[in-house]
Amino acid sequence: MSSTDSPALLANASDLAVLLIDVQPRFLATMHGAAEPVLARLEQLLIICDWFELPVLATLEEPVAEKGQLDNRLARHLPDSAVTFTKQCYGIANEPKIVTGLEQLGRPRLAVAGSETDVCVLQSALGLIELGYEVFLLEDCVFSSEPNTAPAVARMRQAGAVSCTYKMLYYELLRTDDPQAWSEQQSQATSRGFVAPESLPPLA
Repeated sequence: MSSTDSPALLANASDLAVLLIDVQPRFLATMHGAAEPVLARLEQLLIICDWFELPVLATLEEPVAEKGQLDNRLARHLPDSAVTFTKQCYGIANEPKIVTGLEQLGRPRLAVAGSETDVCVLQSALGLIELGYEVFLLEDCVFSSEPNTAPAVARMRQAGAVSCTYKMLYYELLRTDDPQAWSEQQSQATSRGFVAPESLPPLA
C-alpha cells in the first residue's frame, strides 16, 4: 500500500490481517498486571479471525527453546491458514522472511497484538508504518513487563498507528445487529468459545 493511499476509515475484513507478536511463556510470565484480561481478548481475537476470514501471521522470538512456543490457550485457536515465523530482530520489518510473508497475505492493514508493547510491538509497528502498512494497534491486546508503556503507545500513535481495542475492531467488522447477517458464522464461533466482548474480564 502506498503511503499516499487513503484507506476507508472503518476496518474492513477484506483488507485486514492480524499480526500476533511473541505471545510466549517467557513474556507472559513477566507481564505487568493481570494476564487474564489480555489473554481472554487475544483468544477472542483469534476466534473471530475464522469468522471474518482474517489471515493471521504469528511470530516467536528466538531462542524458542528458552522462550517457548505460542501459548497453548491461543495456539488451539490459530486458524488452519495461519503462518508462524521465528525472529531474532525486535522489529519484524528487519526480518526479510516475515516481510515477504506479510506481502503474501495481500492485506494493506494489520491489527497488531502481542508483546512487548515497548519493544517488539513498538519497533514492529513503526517499521510496518514505514513500509506503508496501516497499523491498527489493539491497545488492550498488547502487554509488557514494563509498567509504563504509555510513551511507547504515544510514539506509535504519533507515527500514525490507529488506536483501537478488541471490542472496537469486532463491532467494526460486524457492522450490524441483524441476527441473520452472521448467524452461521456466529454459531460456529460460539461453538469454539466466542463470547460477547462485553462479558470479557475488565482490564486493570
